[in-house]
Formats: sequence, C-alpha cells, structure tokens
Amino acid sequence: MNSNRRFSINRIICLVIIILSIHSCDKGNLPPVAKLTIFPPVGDTSILFEFNAAQSEDDRSYAIGLVFRWDTNGDGVWDSGFEKDNTSAHKFLVPGNYLVRMEVKDLDGLTAIALDTVEVFGVNADTGRFQDPRDGNVYRTVRIGGSWWMAENLRFGKLIPNSREQTDNDTVERYRFTDWKECDTVGGVYSWFEAMNYNVDNPKGICPDGWHIPSHAEWNKLYQAFPMSYAHKYFGKEGLSGLNLDISNSGYQCEDLFHENFYDGGFWTTSYVLSPTVYNVCRIMFSKSDDVYLYGEYWENFRSVTANRCVIYNSLRCKKDF
Repeated sequence: MNSNRRFSINRIICLVIIILSIHSCDKGNLPPVAKLTIFPPVGDTSILFEFNAAQSEDDRSYAIGLVFRWDTNGDGVWDSGFEKDNTSAHKFLVPGNYLVRMEVKDLDGLTAIALDTVEVFGVNADTGRFQDPRDGNVYRTVRIGGSWWMAENLRFGKLIPNSREQTDNDTVERYRFTDWKECDTVGGVYSWFEAMNYNVDNPKGICPDGWHIPSHAEWNKLYQAFPMSYAHKYFGKEGLSGLNLDISNSGYQCEDLFHENFYDGGFWTTSYVLSPTVYNVCRIMFSKSDDVYLYGEYWENFRSVTANRCVIYNSLRCKKDF
C-alpha cells in the first residue's frame, strides 16, 4: 500500500513538473503588431487621404478581434475611441507636414502604435509676371523649389501655316494648332532644332535673355518631391502649383502631312545623345491618362522629312537662369 501511495505521489509530481515545463515555455500573450499605410503620402488640400491598418496582426487574435483608434490630424489627440473599423480618412485644410498615429488593441487589452507622415501642399502663392522685351508678350511665372518657371507656353516667333516647314533662317518660326476645341496649343509649337535656335549646345535656345530651355535633369528635379501618381495633379492643368502643364500642345509631320496630336503632348528639353546619324532627344510628356513621364524621342538629322521619316513638334517652357 505504501508503495502504491509512493507511486501516486510520484505521478502527481511528474504531472506538476510537466505542467510547469509547459508554462515555462509559454512567453505569454504578445502585444499586436501595428501596421499603417497612407495613400497618397503626398497631396494637397483638395485630396482625401486614406489611412489603412488592415495589415495589423496579433499572435492570439484573428484580425476581427482587433480594434483601432486614430489621430489623423496630427494634433496628438485621439479622434475617437477604439472601434473595429481598420480604415480612416481625412482632408487636411492647411498645408504642412503631419504625423498620423494609429493604435491597435487586442482582446487581452494589449496595444501597439504605428506612425506615418503625410505632406500636404496648398495653392502656390509664389507667382509673378514677366514681359518678353522682344515682342511685348507677358507670361505668368511661378517659383517652385527655388526656381522660376514660365507658367505659360512660349509664344515667341512668326506664326506660319502648318504646311510650311520651320527652317534655319533669321526668323524664329512657330505653329499654333487651333483646328479643334480639344487641341489649342495657346502658344508656339516648335521642332526641337527650331526651339534650340539651331545651336544644340546653347540651352538659351529661343527663350528670352536670362531664361533657358530646361534640361532633363531640371525637369526631373522639379518632380523629385512628388510621387508620380500625384505629380500630374499638382503640375497639370489648373493644378495647385500654378505651372499649368497642358497636353494639347504637340504634333508631327510625316510624308508632308501634318497631324495634331490628340493623345499626348510634350515639352522640349535641351538633353540629347548623338549617334552618327540620330539625335536621341529627351522631352517631358503628358498623356491623356494624365500621367507625367520622361520620354526619349529619336530623331534623324533635322533635314530628314522624307518617306518613313517624321518630325515631332512640341511646346516650350522657359526657366529662369538664376
């Protein structure tokens, strides 16, 4: 009987040891992992920013067991109590940089916080006017990133019919497309060589004194602070930057037939790469889908309007030298 009692006691001790061993391996409930995404990360005062915490997770709870609260306007005060909705949205009425907070809580009351930032732009008030002394034309200008840009397409030069070729003579020549409501360039349209005043290594081109045609790098710098998904809205027609880039500003000539381009438009840059027979010229482009992107356009030499050869015509924006 004593032996049976000792056996029972030993069994109990073993069970206790096993239970204690199991509990010693259990690290306990961990707090949830907070994950926050913001779209778009950069925008303006007209945009509704979306905040999403759907990727937040917990080691013991399904996602449905998590609750969330938000500080979307960056004032350090929670906008509401904990709720099951893992998304939120906010429109910022004042430009600036904002810190967004999201706190997630699991069923055991453990919490975690995720942080992210948004950059909000307003209407660009840094504007001016410039009068071209050559012909008296007045252009709206805007300063972006410390540099002044014309906010209108250059319209310098003698207006000639589309049937006449722009040539290397003593007169700057331009086209203007107004045949259709959808295609009004509201400024000059030039071949690249005409825009460069037939001197491809002088960035002034046909711009006024103190101004020049921007390079690929200068256009690229203009966009650096903006994700491409937002750049078209900020810099495009009637965008808050005031630069007012428009797509109805290009055309092409093939086999002596001239065509307005209804699908995309571009602005010349000074940047090119020359092979023995081809100029690879970079231009900034808009498309009908409102995307802004850099595009390389291949050129034969500037006398190559022959069969199977096309000449591209685009608008110009001038940038101030200093």
